[in-house]
Amino acid sequence: MAKEWVDKRVLNIFRWSLVVLIIFLFQSSFTPGLYIFRQGEQPSISWITLLPISVVIIILIALLFNKVQCCITKPAFLAILYIIAIMTILSRNLVTSGDIRGPRAMAPMINFFRGGWEMIFFLIIPLVFIAWQYSMREVIVYCFAIVFFESVPLAFPSNNRDPFFPLINTMGDIARSLTMLIVGWIMHQLVKVQREQHLQLMEANRKLRKFALTNEKLAQTQERNRLARELHDTLAHTLSSVSVQLEATKALFDRNPDGAKKMLDQTLTNTKNGLKETRRTLVDLRASDLESYGLTQAIRNISLSTAERGGFEVVFNLDKNLDILPDDIAHSLYRTAQEALENILRHANASHVLINMLSSGEAIQLEIKDDGKGFDVDDVSNQNLGLRGMRERIEMLGGEFTISSNSQTGTEIFVTIKRQDD
Repeated sequence: MAKEWVDKRVLNIFRWSLVVLIIFLFQSSFTPGLYIFRQGEQPSISWITLLPISVVIIILIALLFNKVQCCITKPAFLAILYIIAIMTILSRNLVTSGDIRGPRAMAPMINFFRGGWEMIFFLIIPLVFIAWQYSMREVIVYCFAIVFFESVPLAFPSNNRDPFFPLINTMGDIARSLTMLIVGWIMHQLVKVQREQHLQLMEANRKLRKFALTNEKLAQTQERNRLARELHDTLAHTLSSVSVQLEATKALFDRNPDGAKKMLDQTLTNTKNGLKETRRTLVDLRASDLESYGLTQAIRNISLSTAERGGFEVVFNLDKNLDILPDDIAHSLYRTAQEALENILRHANASHVLINMLSSGEAIQLEIKDDGKGFDVDDVSNQNLGLRGMRERIEMLGGEFTISSNSQTGTEIFVTIKRQDD
């Protein structure tokens, strides 16, 4: 059976309790009991009362060494606790049994040291450590042991002892033991609850780690889908166009060399443009503006950059208070605005673009509207990965994504996401 060692942190607390106990034992050893003295009589305390104090001091000094601390097992620690309790009781009995010197006899009376109620605190110190480190059985055994050790001095008769006082002291010993038993039970139950809570916390941490790993895998999957959406209108579109043009060039190469050369030049131009767009997309994937400037400024920057390339005018109405949104919501809104602007640049042939991003109660509203040529939403929305990607981002966060478009008024994208400030 493996040995159970006592935690050094427990021993550190125990050492400080020994310091307090030693101070109390010194005080009690040199404070005589309350007696009724006749004239000229003085009490005398025997130096043997220093024996229990010496034992406690030796234990304290031993526990200061690291080698000793490493050797303290739970059975050894229990034995030390019993020794401390016995030394406390012994110190009290030696004080009360000190001899009285003087020309005349004295009449003893019940004193605080024999009554022992002031000692209950120092008998509870070992009890607390027993209830903390051991089972309820050890708590009960300790309480009955205290009754036994305190009753031993009463078993020896004394010529000048009134039999009434031993009876009173025995009843006090039993009452103290019952008090300690109640305190020990309460302490043991509290420790039991604490340990159960600790186990529950460990289980919760285990589930949390498992959830974090699952969430990380989900995030990786979402990131792959996002990369597919971002690269769809750049690299995939360019490669598809180049492939078609190269096939046409191959077919014209023998019959119409000049036409094939002209188509080859166009293919090279498209390839360079596609490479440029791919690099820009890879840079945009980092969302450096979003991380550096916040959501509203990031949307402003990407809008101005796209407007400069597309030759259209953009008007903003952005709520600066939305810069403190959670990262997932801010990222989705930014990517939605970015994708919408790229579609305007490539397909809409618009002159004016309006971007509104406002907070309405518990919801955030993003509106992107252009005056371009529009398109048939029913024919395009299901096949276009860009539009489908925007919708998936928003709906994944519990938001609503709507799009309307016609040739007279252009295209309008409207997004609503519930605010989540936790």
